[in-house]
Amino acid sequence: MNKIRTHGFGKASLRRLAAMLLFVCLVCSAALGEGRDRSNADWVNFLLLCNEGMNNDKGNAGNTMMVVAMHPTTGRIRLMMFCWDTFIDYEGYDLPQTLDMPYRNNGPAETMKVFDENFGMHIHLFMSINFLNLASLIDYYGGVTVDVTRAERNALNGMVSSKKEQLKAQAATGLLSQILLDSLATEYYISDFGPETHLNGLQAVGFGWLQYDSVYNCCERSVEVIASLFSSVAKHINEQVILYTDETGYPDDTYGKRPVNLDQVTEEDMDFLHEAIGPIFQKSFHDLKEDEIDSITLTLARVAYQASRQGFDLFSALDHTVLPLEANDEYVIIAGAKGHVIDKQANIKAIREFLYKD
Repeated sequence: MNKIRTHGFGKASLRRLAAMLLFVCLVCSAALGEGRDRSNADWVNFLLLCNEGMNNDKGNAGNTMMVVAMHPTTGRIRLMMFCWDTFIDYEGYDLPQTLDMPYRNNGPAETMKVFDENFGMHIHLFMSINFLNLASLIDYYGGVTVDVTRAERNALNGMVSSKKEQLKAQAATGLLSQILLDSLATEYYISDFGPETHLNGLQAVGFGWLQYDSVYNCCERSVEVIASLFSSVAKHINEQVILYTDETGYPDDTYGKRPVNLDQVTEEDMDFLHEAIGPIFQKSFHDLKEDEIDSITLTLARVAYQASRQGFDLFSALDHTVLPLEANDEYVIIAGAKGHVIDKQANIKAIREFLYKD
């Protein structure tokens, strides 16, 4: 069973307003398959990819493929993590390929296309980030708090020891200083474990991609890290900005924060919100235009506002699942690769039910 991790532009320019409204209409129309209803169209979905190595645009294994769905009105976020050892149909190949192959070939745009074709989705947005940039992003927002078991702590520290031995060889050749070697080991090593374990960026990335037990459990940990990052981002916003609407009225006390009316967002407000959320876009590879970034920024702000108003924490209220449905089945081998053969229609139905179950 999957774990549940349960938050009018009055003065904006007409040009920006028109472009943003057009974009919101486009994105909000992205739903699953046929028969979508009005409530489905309120969800904003995009594909998040986290990949090994230094590249953000292709060539490395796209180990994390996650659909992020946000609902600005209710403040809900849902995450669907897809195991990379899933066999999918891939045009140009006679045999099924694993889900990370499109990224290796041609990056996130092709991944999104193949992803849509296999899971009946119509996602128009993607963000791709490598592990080092993800670690620095996590550090920027103050780290993450996750549930680390004793076994996971030991596995992570074992990974550190293994990496340290590899790095020692580089230090011996002068390619890496001993000071840097010691600092890397210190950064990674953790002594604590339990449900409220705080991790910095490097620790969080290591934890999220531990594969010592199974790919499925690795995907669970990856979701936990990303979900906690969302919570850290929301906290960062709420520490700087006090959000309100025409309905709730101007706050009695701003506590020294910048008040932003989400029904009458000004150009200056947008600049301030960009500053708060900007690193997410700066550290990732994407094909978003300025107005599209504005729209996502406002969606994140509205999600944070609704979550705060309704009195729940984004992380504790966040639903997630790991797919495909066959993720815990025995592996089959196709052309030398191990993976799971899936029932397409059953998975498409499960995706639709999970996203729009309310």
